[in-house]
Amino acid sequence: MPKRIIVLSGRVSAGKSTLADGLSKQFQAHVLKTKDVIEGTAKGGIASERGAMQDYGELLDRKTGGDWVAKALTREMESLSADAVVVVDAVRIVRQVRAIRRAYGSRVVHIHLNAALPILEDRYRRKQRQKDFQEFESYSDVLSNKTERGVDRLAQTADVLIDTERCTREDVVVRAAARLGLYGREHRQLVDVLVGGSYGSEGKGHIASYLAPEYDILLRVGGPNAGHKVYEDPPYIHHLLPSGTRRCNAALIIAPGAVLTVPQFYKKLTNAR
Repeated sequence: MPKRIIVLSGRVSAGKSTLADGLSKQFQAHVLKTKDVIEGTAKGGIASERGAMQDYGELLDRKTGGDWVAKALTREMESLSADAVVVVDAVRIVRQVRAIRRAYGSRVVHIHLNAALPILEDRYRRKQRQKDFQEFESYSDVLSNKTERGVDRLAQTADVLIDTERCTREDVVVRAAARLGLYGREHRQLVDVLVGGSYGSEGKGHIASYLAPEYDILLRVGGPNAGHKVYEDPPYIHHLLPSGTRRCNAALIIAPGAVLTVPQFYKKLTNAR
């Protein structure tokens, strides 16, 4: 199974395909284009135009509850190596992202791209010059589609947000690759301790969960806490297990002397991953 699955979302002309192409060229990422999945599913029975693609994608969403992208991803990965990086270009609704997360867990990183409307409109005018794909006459026609108007909601569940109007194409790739750890880094054996400097609710759980994929061991001490609520998808409250348990494959350690509510501990352990 590939080590990383990068899911891209954002409005038309936000820069999704540009980022996917950049990751492919620089890091040999394998790109799965949902446009190609739609064409393959339709078996030649769909026009090469944006309106037809939007309508057919919504039809697949209604039929599968948004699972069709995850299923296509599973088929695609059967022929890929275990160290492959896969980019999904792109998802349009939250249910598509959730289906991929259910299937692949902490391997999934969701990147949402955005830009101001005038920037998107200007980019779209240039996109209209393509000859092999029929675009709408204006960007307002793009937004006449209900699903397309709601794409910005995916930013609420994304792991990374990138404003592409403030970056060059190369900068967007650099920002994404740095967040994904694709450049590599020095690895030394370290023990990092997270301490709150106030009276609780400083965000320790969020930070631990965010950093968890970089560690081999997650450890917690003390007694049951009031609840570290981590805004994953869906949000999850950690009472006894280390925050980040659900975002990585690290070993979990409850330190000697920790206070446990045993029935609750086993219940949380069963539902942790």
